[in-house]
Amino acid sequence: MHYKNKKIAISLLVIVTLVACKSALYIPVAENVTKNANIDELVKGRASYIDKCSSCHSLYLPEKFTKEEWAKKVDKMAPKAKITNQEKQLILAYVTKGE
Repeated sequence: MHYKNKKIAISLLVIVTLVACKSALYIPVAENVTKNANIDELVKGRASYIDKCSSCHSLYLPEKFTKEEWAKKVDKMAPKAKITNQEKQLILAYVTKGE
């Protein structure tokens, strides 16, 4: 396979993977609202998670990690992804489902 064809194939694989992960993520609805996160925060958190995190790697499903594990991961990645404190809180609210 020529270099150009390999590059196209890899690009398509990355796009398909990102789209598949994005569609597997839950979309916040009224039933997801908790005392710690309203619907607006959950929706913004989902958007920030997709925008900031998928630019460097595949997205993890929220249930893959505990609240504590998510907090460590987001803290570690925030500087690399240029995530603000507000975005960090929104992302954490989304991935922990408002815990």
